[in-house]
Amino acid sequence: IPEEGIWIVELLADSGLVSSRSEARRLIKQRAVKLDDVVIEDESKIIKLESKEAILRVGKRKFLKLVKSE
Repeated sequence: IPEEGIWIVELLADSGLVSSRSEARRLIKQRAVKLDDVVIEDESKIIKLESKEAILRVGKRKFLKLVKSE
């Protein structure tokens, strides 16, 4: 993840966790997206990693380990 952060919808779509940005928005509205077990409710959220790594989850089975770029 870049220092300046990345838009949550773009991150979900570009990572392959969802098939499109519209699906990402729908899942956020359904409260199915979590970052380190915190529900993401705002589709305009910019993700910036405070620690070195985090886990992004979509539903129960899909997840992605995020690592801060240096």
